[in-house]
Amino acid sequence: MSLLNVESWLRTPPDRAVIARWTPDTPTDATNAAERYRIALPDDLVPNDGTEWEFLALGDTGDADAAGPGEAPQDAVAVEMARSAVAPVGGGQGRFVVHTGDVIYLTGERRLYERNFRRPYAALLTAESTVDNLVFRIPFLPVPGNHDYYDLRGWATWLSRVPLIGSGLRALSHKFFSFSLPRGGSDMGAAYMNAFVQSTPKREPEKPVAYLPGKQTRLPNRYYTFTVGNVDFFALDSNTLDAPSPGTGIQTEAVRESARARVAELERRAEEIDTALKAENAVREQRDQADRAGIAGDPTALEALRATTTHLESALGSFAASVETARGVGHFGPVAAALAVIHPAQRQWRDGTAALEAATTGGEAAETALARLDIAGDAVCAALTESQNVLAVLTKAEGARAGLLTASSTVEKLLTEWTERVHPQAGSEVSRSLSEDALDIQREIAMARRREEYQPEDFDSSQIDWFDAVLHDAQAKRPDNWRIVFLHHPLYTTITNHCERPDVLGLRANLLASLQGEGRVHLILSGHSHSFEWLRSRAIPLTGLFVTGGGGQISLRPTLLEPRRWARHRGSYDALRRAGVEEAAVAGRGPTADDGASRSLYHFLRIRVLPDSLRVCPVGVRAIDGGRFRREEPMPVFHIPELVDGKPERDVRRLSYVEIRRDEPPTAHWAE
Repeated sequence: MSLLNVESWLRTPPDRAVIARWTPDTPTDATNAAERYRIALPDDLVPNDGTEWEFLALGDTGDADAAGPGEAPQDAVAVEMARSAVAPVGGGQGRFVVHTGDVIYLTGERRLYERNFRRPYAALLTAESTVDNLVFRIPFLPVPGNHDYYDLRGWATWLSRVPLIGSGLRALSHKFFSFSLPRGGSDMGAAYMNAFVQSTPKREPEKPVAYLPGKQTRLPNRYYTFTVGNVDFFALDSNTLDAPSPGTGIQTEAVRESARARVAELERRAEEIDTALKAENAVREQRDQADRAGIAGDPTALEALRATTTHLESALGSFAASVETARGVGHFGPVAAALAVIHPAQRQWRDGTAALEAATTGGEAAETALARLDIAGDAVCAALTESQNVLAVLTKAEGARAGLLTASSTVEKLLTEWTERVHPQAGSEVSRSLSEDALDIQREIAMARRREEYQPEDFDSSQIDWFDAVLHDAQAKRPDNWRIVFLHHPLYTTITNHCERPDVLGLRANLLASLQGEGRVHLILSGHSHSFEWLRSRAIPLTGLFVTGGGGQISLRPTLLEPRRWARHRGSYDALRRAGVEEAAVAGRGPTADDGASRSLYHFLRIRVLPDSLRVCPVGVRAIDGGRFRREEPMPVFHIPELVDGKPERDVRRLSYVEIRRDEPPTAHWAE
C-alpha cells in the first residue's frame, strides 16, 4: 500500500460541522455578545497599581512522544517555561500561560494527552488532574490548532505494519518521522474540548465563567475573551476562519472546483514523495539485514545483546504487574484492554529471547532469532501505546501511576537500546526530510479535500461577529487598555510550508479588516509555523506580529529567507512583500550560537506588560550534544531588516525584546 494514499492519512472536519458541534448558545441578541464566552480570572492575578507584570506564550508543542524515551524538546521548553512562571509553579514572573494551538500532535488523540501534555506540564497541574479533568495551578489558556481537530482515514487500520519503517523498528520511529505515529484521532476535536472546555455552559450567558486556579479551570468555548489588569485578551479559533465569505460574491462551485484542482496537484506531488520513500525504505531494509548478520557473527556483540534482551524480558514482567495494580483502584476497562496487548507481547519477547539463547554459536540461528525479536519489539511498542490509556485515568495521588510511569519508561528505554544495538544505521536525514514533505502534503490534501465540499455555512460568521463585538466593546469601555489577540494560524509567515498558503490567505482575508485601525489591536500571537518569527507589516504597521510555533514540536521548519531557499520560493517571497511584510526576525533552524552550537533552537515568549509599552522577549531553548538542552536569552535570530525586491540580506543578532508602544511602530532592541 502506498504510504501517501490520500485515503490513508489525515481528515479535517468541515468548518460547518465544527461550528455546529462546538459553539454553544450562539448569540441571537447582539447586545449580549460582549459578555458571551468571557472568563473571569482572579482579581489578584496581577498588581492593580499600574506596575509591570508578565505572562508567557508558546505554541505547537504536543509532540514529546515522537522524541523517544529521552528528554524531548517539549519537555525542555516546559521546564524552562515553568522556571519563568510565578509560584507555586516556579520562581519567575509569568502570571499565566497562553497557548497558540497544536496542543497534541499528530491527530489530537486522547491517548497522547498523557505523554504530550500532562507529563511535560506537570508543574502547572494539580495532583488530582487526569487527562479528562485538567486543573491548573496557574491559568493555562489555549486555543485549538489544526492538529487538535485531525482524525485519521484508513491509516489506523494498517499502522501496526509500520509503513516505511518495517517490522521491529517502531522503537526508533522518532529517527524516521518528524511526528509521532498516531493510533487514533481527535473525534473532531473532542479530546481537546474534553480536556479544556466545559461541555455544557453552567452559567447565565451574561455572566463570565469563573476561572479558579487549583479548583476550576475550564474554558467557556473554543474562542473566548478575558481581561487581566490593563490588558484585554481575545482568543480565536482560527481553524474555522479561513473559509471564503459568501458575502463577497464567491460561488460555491468555483471554490469546490479550485479545491479539486489543488487536490490533483498535491496527489501528483505525493506520488513523487512516495517513490522516494520506497527507494529509501529499500535501502533501509538492506541495512537491517546486514545489521542482524553482523551482530549474529560477532560473539562479543551477541553476548552484550543477550544481556539487554534478558533484562527487557524481566522489565516486561514488572511492566505487566504495574498495570495490574491499576485494577485495584477501580480502572478495570483500561487495565483489561492493556493487559490483552501486554501479555501476548511478553510471550513473543520471551520466545524470541529463548531462541536467541539457544543460538549459542551465533550464525544463521541467531540471525533468525534477532528477526523474531524485531517483530516482538513491535508488539512491545503496541503494549506501551495501550498503557498510555491506563496512565490517562490515574492521578498523581494514586501510587499506581508512579509505578507504571517508572515501569513503562524502563521498558521503552531498554527496547530503544536493544533496537539501536541491532540497527545502528536505522535512521537517516533523508527519511526524516521525506517524512516532513509527506506530512506537509497530507495536511494540504486534507485542507483541500475539505474545500471540495464547501458550503456557505463554512464561513464562521458567528465567531467573526462575536470578535468584532467584543473588540468594539473593549475599545469603547477600556480605551487605554492594551488589546492582545492570540490564535493558531498566522496572518503572515516566512516558513516555507505555510507561507502564503490557502489557510493563511483565507484567514487574512477574513480577519484583517477587523484588526486594522489605529490602536485597535496592539499585539497578535500565533503558531502553526514551527519557528519563532517577528514580522512587521505595513498593512497593520502599529501591531506587533509574532509566530511562537517552536514550543516543542520536534521538527522545526526552514524560512524562505534562507539564501539557499529564496530562489526556489521566489513566488511566495514576492507575494509576502505584496501583502505588506517589510521586516522579519526568524529563529528555529538556526542561527548558530556564539560558541558554535548549531542544533535546533526551540523557544517560548515572555511578554512584559508595562504602563506605556509591551515587551516581547523570546527565550531560546537549544538542543545540544548528549541529548541535553540549554536556555539562550537573549535569543539569537536571523534579522532581515528589509524584504527588498530581490535577494534579501540577513545577519545574526541577539534579540533582547521587541517593544510595542501606542501609536508607534514596534521596534527591536538588540543585545550588544
